[in-house]
Amino acid sequence: MMNIRFALVTVFLIGLAGQLSAADWGSLKGKFVVDGSVGEPAAINVNKDPETCGKHNLVDQTVVVGEGNGLVNAVVFIYTRKALEVHPDYEGAAKEPVVLDNKSCRFEPHVLAVRTGQPLQVGNSDPVGHNTNSAFAMNPGFNQMITSGTPVSLTLTKAEPVPAPVSCNIHPWMKGYVVVRQDPYVAISNDKGEFEIKNIPVGQHEFVFWHEGKGNMRDLALKSGKTDRRGRAKLKIVAGETLDLGEIKVPVAALGK
Repeated sequence: MMNIRFALVTVFLIGLAGQLSAADWGSLKGKFVVDGSVGEPAAINVNKDPETCGKHNLVDQTVVVGEGNGLVNAVVFIYTRKALEVHPDYEGAAKEPVVLDNKSCRFEPHVLAVRTGQPLQVGNSDPVGHNTNSAFAMNPGFNQMITSGTPVSLTLTKAEPVPAPVSCNIHPWMKGYVVVRQDPYVAISNDKGEFEIKNIPVGQHEFVFWHEGKGNMRDLALKSGKTDRRGRAKLKIVAGETLDLGEIKVPVAALGK
């Protein structure tokens, strides 16, 4: 009888621990909205491979404004010097390759996130060659010819402090960014300016707000306080809840316009 009671108590405690563990995560979301007008994006001077690249109506992608004046390609990630606990839901995706494609004479996507140890595949969907060049701060530089239909894979082992720029030596207008982090707690705003990071460990974290226009997005007004001169803000993640920052107005001057 004693053994049965002990077994039942053990099962109960294990189940309770699982429930507590499952509740030790929260989420963060918000929406970047451009406060003002940035005007129409400048057309690209297609001075290389015009027979191919000239077909795509290429424009400057430094500042992309989407539906409802939403700011596209703004980046939010946790700034930390220590390893964070990672929710099990992320583990499967960490083994899948992330694809940076040279497509229509631009990088697709313009900004992407990859975890350390996760395969990064650089492809080329165009009929012309591209030379993909990335200037990493913590990882060895990547500078390689990418021929059509022949992707090249690499694995980055160290987190980058800021999104790393990517360019094409052949087509100088091509620019993009790779966000390299040790953990999966990164978001890139979509075509409505929305972002969300799910299943973050509970507690107070320092988040970085970044956009390629001027880098770290300083003095952004949030629901509680604002980002500092490094574009960072300390936010508290509560178990089982989503911290909704709502609309975050981004002044045009903060985008270099």
